Amino acid sequence: MSLCVLIPAYNEADRITETVTAALTLEGVSEVLVIDDGSQDNTATIAEQAGARVLRQPQNQGKAAALTAGFHATDAAFLLLLDADLGATAREATALISPVLSGKTDMTIALFPVIPGRGGGMGLVVRLARSGVARATGQTLQAPLSGQRCLRREVLQSAFPLATGFGIETGLNIAALRAGFRLLEVPTTMDHRVTQNDWRGKLHRARQLRDVAKALLKWR
Repeated sequence: MSLCVLIPAYNEADRITETVTAALTLEGVSEVLVIDDGSQDNTATIAEQAGARVLRQPQNQGKAAALTAGFHATDAAFLLLLDADLGATAREATALISPVLSGKTDMTIALFPVIPGRGGGMGLVVRLARSGVARATGQTLQAPLSGQRCLRREVLQSAFPLATGFGIETGLNIAALRAGFRLLEVPTTMDHRVTQNDWRGKLHRARQLRDVAKALLKWR
């Protein structure tokens, strides 16, 4: 039962070494594949030096395109999707693997710890995604936007073509549930960058809101 870790990465030179190193220690992992999404720094070279196989995209095309390219670059039966900025906390992904490999579920989704006062958002995007998934499938997810997932190959394939931008997880949730796959949310202590409440953060959340709404429109 081969398990490939797919890590889309864009300008993550400062964290990719720790993330790859941690991913390589996970039990059951046969390969770590970093999809460098047109980075302008040396993310690709650093990832290779850390032990990953690197797939270089000629230009930045977004997470959906990166994951699609990664999917087609491996024939692994199981996939572990991780963000490039997890750093050493990527080791926490071990909790996501066993339920899928053992057949308990078809896809696991990482729950991150709630840290009061951290981050600047109001939770609008999460609420939109949560309510949209519930309306489309009848199932309520705590973390519908979490990108840290272990899943059977056919689960990801069921969502092709993947929703674009920040809507990818929302679209994947709905596609998987409608196809009859089982989802399980798993508590972890993973951590990555948190968007703050400055103008960049507000722009980021506006893009998230747009992309999630676009993903939900497909399933009306």
